[in-house]
Amino acid sequence: MISDGIKILSVLTFLLMLFIVTNQAQIRKSNFDNIPRERLITNEELINLLDSSIPPLHKIISGLQDKGIENIVEQLAEYFRTRRNVKYFFEHSSVKSSFEELIKDYPDKVSSIVNKANNFINNYGVAITWKLPGFDKLGRKLTPNTIRYLSRFPTAYEEVAKSYLENKNNKFKVLLDQVKDFINDYEKGKSETGGNDVFERFYAGHRIRNLLFAHNLMLGSKSYKWTDQIFMLKVFILHAAKLIDVCKKFHWGNHQLHGLAGLYETTIMYPEIPIMKYWNELALKIIMKHISKEIKDDGFQFERASHYFKLDIMNYFRIYKISKLNHKSLPVLFEKRFHRMFDAIIALSMPDKRLPVLNDAQAIYKKNSTKGESNNIAELSDPPESLYMSIGAAEFNSKTYKYFASKNLPIELFWFFNDSEREHYKNLTASKPKLKSIALTDSKYYVMRTGWDQNDLYLVIDGGLAKFKPDHSHGGILGISAYGYGDQLLPTYRVRYSDPSYKYMKNSLVKNVALVDNILQGQGWIDNKARTGFGIWKSLPVPTVNEWISGDNFDYFSGSHNGYKKIDVNYTRNIIFFKPYFWLILDNFSSSNFHSYQQIWQGNFNLLEHLNGIVKEMHNSRLYIVQSDYSDMQIKSFTKYQIHTSEFIKNAVDNYTFSTLVFPQKNSNTIKPSIREFNRKNYMLIVVKYGNRIGKLYFNSDNKIDLDELNSDAKFIAASFQSDRLENFIFYNGTSCRFQKVKITCDKPSTIEVILEDGGKWNYKVLKGKPNKVILKYL
Repeated sequence: MISDGIKILSVLTFLLMLFIVTNQAQIRKSNFDNIPRERLITNEELINLLDSSIPPLHKIISGLQDKGIENIVEQLAEYFRTRRNVKYFFEHSSVKSSFEELIKDYPDKVSSIVNKANNFINNYGVAITWKLPGFDKLGRKLTPNTIRYLSRFPTAYEEVAKSYLENKNNKFKVLLDQVKDFINDYEKGKSETGGNDVFERFYAGHRIRNLLFAHNLMLGSKSYKWTDQIFMLKVFILHAAKLIDVCKKFHWGNHQLHGLAGLYETTIMYPEIPIMKYWNELALKIIMKHISKEIKDDGFQFERASHYFKLDIMNYFRIYKISKLNHKSLPVLFEKRFHRMFDAIIALSMPDKRLPVLNDAQAIYKKNSTKGESNNIAELSDPPESLYMSIGAAEFNSKTYKYFASKNLPIELFWFFNDSEREHYKNLTASKPKLKSIALTDSKYYVMRTGWDQNDLYLVIDGGLAKFKPDHSHGGILGISAYGYGDQLLPTYRVRYSDPSYKYMKNSLVKNVALVDNILQGQGWIDNKARTGFGIWKSLPVPTVNEWISGDNFDYFSGSHNGYKKIDVNYTRNIIFFKPYFWLILDNFSSSNFHSYQQIWQGNFNLLEHLNGIVKEMHNSRLYIVQSDYSDMQIKSFTKYQIHTSEFIKNAVDNYTFSTLVFPQKNSNTIKPSIREFNRKNYMLIVVKYGNRIGKLYFNSDNKIDLDELNSDAKFIAASFQSDRLENFIFYNGTSCRFQKVKITCDKPSTIEVILEDGGKWNYKVLKGKPNKVILKYL
C-alpha cells in the first residue's frame, strides 16, 4: 500500500511538473495569466508561475519529486532572500547597520518614527475593520476616509523600523498580522468595494509599495520567517494582478499613476516570474503615456495643483531610481520631463523657496492630544518643497536645486541613497538662481519676480484651466497670489477634503479675483461617489491669455475668461508690474446692461479713511490696495472658516474698470502711496506717487497720444521717475515713442523697453516684435 502511494505521488508530481513547464511556455508566448483575483495563490500555483529555465530555479523545482512542495517553497524563499541579480533601493543585508547610521545622523527624528507606529497601533490595532460600518480602538466611528487611509498601510515602514529601533523579540508581528487580517477579510468579502474599493488604484498602489518597502527591510532580519516571506510574495502577486486589470489602458490622473508606480516597482523586483516581467513592460508603456501627456514641456503637472504635482515627482523619482539600480533603460523623454519638474519648482517658487498654494493643496492636520489623529483623513501629507528639491539636487548634481533643498539629505530620502550618495549630497554647494520673471506657457502660470532675497517681490497669476481632468481646479481663474518682504501678501489657501469648508475653500470668495453680480466662478458642485468629502465643479470659466511681456523694469500680463458671457459681460484682467515697487491691476468689465462688479482680496484688512482703499499690517510689511476711482464704492469685509476677505463693489454700471494699486512696503516705511486717474478725450492716465518716486501709465484711446511730455502711437506706455527724472519706460505695440527728450522709432509695431543706464546713456531692449530697424536718439 505504501509502495502504491509512492507511485501515485510520483505520477502526480510528474504531472505537476509537466503542467508547470507547459503553462510557463503559454505565459511566455501569450502573456496569459491564470492568477485568481479573489484570493492568494497556492504554493503549487506559485511554483507554476516561476521561470524554470533559470538555472537556480530549475535546480530547486527539479527536486520537487523528492522533497515535496513545502520544502521547495522554503528553498524559494531562501533564493529570493540571497539573490543578487535584482536590486531594491537598499541592500537588505545592511539594514541593521543602516538603522545605526540613521540613529546617528537623525537623532531628533527617531522618536517620531516610533511614535507614529505606536499611535497607529493604539488607534487601530491588528484586527482592523475593512468594511463599513465599524469603529477604531478609541471607539470612533469609521468613515470612508478611514478605510482609504488604512488601506494604504501608511505606517508599514514605521512599524518595521520600530522593531529594529527598539530591538524587539517579536519583530514584525504586528505588521504581518495586519496584512494577514487584510487578506483574510478580502478573501471573505469583508472589505470595501465600489467607490471606496480597497483595491482602488491610488490606495492599492500605495499599499503594495509600502509593503514592498517593509518586506525588503524585514529581509535584513533572521526573524523574518520563510513562511512570511512567501506569504508576502503572494500578496504582491495578487496586488500586481489586480492593478494590471485597471492599468492596461491609459486614464488621466494621479490615481492611475500611483497604481502604476506601485505595480512597476513591485514587478521589476520579480523578473523570475514571466507574467510579472511582462506586467512591468506594460506598466512602463502606460507610465510613459502619463509622463508624455501629463507633464508639460515646462515641467508642471497637467492637473495644475501644487500638491499633486509634488506627488508625481515622488512617483517618477522612485520609477527612475529603481530602474537605474536594475540597469533598466528608460526612454529619453522620461528623464527629460522628470528633470524639468525641478525646473518648474524653481520657476514657481517664492523668495522663501516655497511653492505658492495652487488649486488643491493639502492642508496640514493637527493632532488632538486626547483622541490622536483624526480618523477622517484620506489625503497624503504635503511635505515641503525642500524634500523634492533634495531629490533633484542628489540625482542631477545641481547646485541650483541644492539652494532650494535641505542642507543634509532629509530622513525621508535616507533609504533611497547609499552612504557615498548621502555624503556627496552633503558636500554639494548651493547656488542662488538668477531666474526672475518667467512664464510657464504650457501650464499657464505667470510669475512676476524681482529676485530671491526676503525683501524681493513676487506675484503669480493663474492663467489656465486643466483641460482633461479639472477635478483639482478651483474658482480662481485669473486669480493671483503675492509675496514680499518675508510675508504672504495676498494668500491662497490649503484645503481639507473631509472638512465642511472644502466646497467654500474651492471657490472664488477665498481667491484674489474679480466677479460679476456676486456670481462665483465655480458652478454646479458634484460630490464624489466614495463619500470622502471631495468634489469638483461642473463648470469653470475658460481663460485666454492675451499677452505676457517681461522686461528689466516692467512686466505685463493680460488675460480674459468667458465666465460671464451668458449674462452679456466681457471681462479682462491686466496686470503691470512697476519693478521693484508695485503692481497696477486693471479689471475691465464691458456690457450693454447694468451690473454689479466686485474685486475680492484675501487678508485681514482695515479701511483707509477718505480713500477707496484698504491696508493690511503683517509681520514684516504693510500692504495697500487702493482704487484710482474715488467716487461711490462699497467696501466690505467678512470672515468665514477663519478666512478674512475684503471686497470692493461697484454697483449699477455697464462698462467699468477697477484701476487698482497693489503696493507693499516694509513696516518701517511710513510713506503712504497715492493713485490718481485722469480721463481725457484721447487717453487715460494713471499716476502713482510714493515719496519722490512716480509711476505713470498712459492708455491710448485714439490713434495717437500727443502731449508736451509724450508723443506715441503705442497702445500703452508705462514709465518710472525719480522726482521729475525719467528713468525708464516701456511702450507696447507701437512704432514710435517720444518721451521727454528721448525718442525711439521702429519699422514694425513692437514692444520695447527703454532704459537710462548708470552713465546717463539711454539703451533699449525689444521685448516683442521683430523690427528690422530701431532708431534711438536724443532731442
